[in-house]
Amino acid sequence: MALILTALLNYFKFEKTVTNVIASRFVVTVNGLQGDVENAMNLGLSLPELRDLEQLIEREERSDNQILAIEIADPAGTILFSTDKNRIDARLPDDWVRTMSRSDGGIWQESFEGNPVLGATLRNTFGQVAGSVMLRYAKSAITQRTAAVRPGLSIAAAIAIIGCGLVTVVGVWLVFRKIIGGFRDGETYVTAAFAAGGEAASVPKPQGALGDDLVAIVDTLKGAERELKQAAEKA
Repeated sequence: MALILTALLNYFKFEKTVTNVIASRFVVTVNGLQGDVENAMNLGLSLPELRDLEQLIEREERSDNQILAIEIADPAGTILFSTDKNRIDARLPDDWVRTMSRSDGGIWQESFEGNPVLGATLRNTFGQVAGSVMLRYAKSAITQRTAAVRPGLSIAAAIAIIGCGLVTVVGVWLVFRKIIGGFRDGETYVTAAFAAGGEAASVPKPQGALGDDLVAIVDTLKGAERELKQAAEKA
């Protein structure tokens, strides 16, 4: 069980590492878009007036085939620009809008249709929330890499479990072999001592602390047996 849990923990650690590595690549893209849009707004234009943003996000989307969509929304959560034309004028979920408004400038993460979304809040020259830029990328970018190591990890875990199981069996056998042998010698001694019908001294005594205890018990029982016979004869 410990080996299985160790293998699972290593797998999840690898999956998290792959997720962070892939996400960091798209974080660079989101930060770059965030800077470009904010610089454009600093010229005095409002977000809806920046028509060049459509070409900008389309160019960024074509730069990586793992990018599913890039969108820019206003402070109310309405999508103004999107590489997915069907999403223009759509509303962001309320929790996304709350996350956008509360962000302190860092990258926030959400999920849409099972795929990760990275977002960055846009702010104007007065520090007020002016919208957000969001990038959605394919989850398959993560699953393909983790699936590639899963067979090797499973084989390594199986070999480790089988190997440790064999070592455990051999170790237990070596540890308990002498103990089991002592019990068998004791059983033989007790059986032979009572079958002798006389003194148990003629029977080989078992060795060790257990043997000494068995010898004492047998002597006590033999003494009790003699006393019972003497009492029966007197009666």
